Amino acid sequence: MTGLAAWLMSLAGPLLIQALVALGVGVLTVVGVDAAFSQLVSWITTGVSGIPADLANVLAMGGVFQGVSYILGAVSARVAMVGFSAAKRFFIK
Repeated sequence: MTGLAAWLMSLAGPLLIQALVALGVGVLTVVGVDAAFSQLVSWITTGVSGIPADLANVLAMGGVFQGVSYILGAVSARVAMVGFSAAKRFFIK
């Protein structure tokens, strides 16, 4: 029975290592994108604070701020999908 257990462990070991690497890369990517988007939103907020209130209201009525949120959400979703696709390639060869 120990031969069978050793054989199973030799099969599961590399798979476990690949799973941990894929998880680590995915988490690192999501955290990095989140930090970049937080900084981008901060820059946009700082830039908008310098314009007159009437112009800010017109931009808000036009949906510019919602549009920026949609674009950032779409880019974030695309990064997550690419990360999942890359992680899937580790397991399905």
